[in-house]
Amino acid sequence: MPENRFCIVPRPMSRPVEFVLAALVAVAATTSLTGCDELSARSSVQKGNGAYGEQEFEKAVKHYEAALAKSPDLEVIHHNLGITYSRLFHPGVDTPANKAMAEKATTHLARWLDKHPKDAEIRKLLTSLWIDAGEYQKAIEFWKKEHAASPQARDVVQLIAGIYLKSGDWRSAVDWYRKDVEIAPDTAAKVGAYASIANLAFGKIWQLSSREKVQGLDRTELAEIGLEAAGKGLELDPNNIALTKISQGLWINRGTAQGPAWAAAIDRTEAQVFEQRARVLVEQAKKNQPAPAGKPADSPAAGGGAPGAGTGS
Repeated sequence: MPENRFCIVPRPMSRPVEFVLAALVAVAATTSLTGCDELSARSSVQKGNGAYGEQEFEKAVKHYEAALAKSPDLEVIHHNLGITYSRLFHPGVDTPANKAMAEKATTHLARWLDKHPKDAEIRKLLTSLWIDAGEYQKAIEFWKKEHAASPQARDVVQLIAGIYLKSGDWRSAVDWYRKDVEIAPDTAAKVGAYASIANLAFGKIWQLSSREKVQGLDRTELAEIGLEAAGKGLELDPNNIALTKISQGLWINRGTAQGPAWAAAIDRTEAQVFEQRARVLVEQAKKNQPAPAGKPADSPAAGGGAPGAGTGS
């Protein structure tokens, strides 16, 4: 006889990736029930779905775990357990119990992805959990496998770069953004990839580390990495206002890291060059903006007539 399988459908919420029960989806199966254990397991899954729908997550876990004990190969149990454990995990809470919740959630979600590798929502949730739990290496290893399978997928390359950046390894993040430059399909995409490197460098310079701004050699290295990327982007798009402005900021920051006064003065001069260039580009962009609808740029009023014309005065 046909069976009903119920699955929690995830929906993004306030956290980077967080899901709630959206519906109970019945799926017609191709095989009949083979025993009382599987029938009982599916009954427990339905009870767990009901508890989840009432946001009684701990009760839902008990039902799902009971179902898993009866039917370990029932894939939907891993899906539902992974999502439910993720709701019991609290990002930023550094306790053994909370870490255990994250471990259970990621274990079950990974088990589901083994059989359903294209489930995009679960991949997002799994990645978010790893990051929130500080398990950056696991997230990186997972997405590096995805990259190996699809080397030209820019979203995967950018994601790996972002994970490295979150982990604090900004140098590896830069390396992966450079990979993004290599596989970018056209000029606009390459300019955008260069901009990502320049923005990373500028943002990292100002990011507080142990309550101190990045100083010394790290500050100089970041400024040079950013300036190199911005320069290459401007070679492709000389009128790029954003890259021109960020170049100004990077030269200023490089100057503050210089020891000799003469070296700092040279960097400040370069910053002034880009500041002036940015002003010119901004003014030119304003001039190139189309006139408001119904009001031609060369007319003092809509319709183009002189004030009072045709009034009979």
